[in-house]
Amino acid sequence: MASAGAELWQVFKVYWSLLLGNIVEWYEFAVYGHLAVYLEKHFFQGSAVGVWLGFSLTFLARPLGGILLGWVGDR
Repeated sequence: MASAGAELWQVFKVYWSLLLGNIVEWYEFAVYGHLAVYLEKHFFQGSAVGVWLGFSLTFLARPLGGILLGWVGDR
């Protein structure tokens, strides 16, 4: 029977890339939200709606990209 440490290491080996990807993704969202005022002023000509539509598109793209890349990966 495997020890708890060995089992934990196996779980970590399998899921480390998922955890890292999730951390980087949420960091990106946090940075975008923090810079929303700057982006509104310099990239979207003062349109707060444009900034938040751009932010919301990333949430829409995640599941669509997951479906597409999942399909490609399963082929």
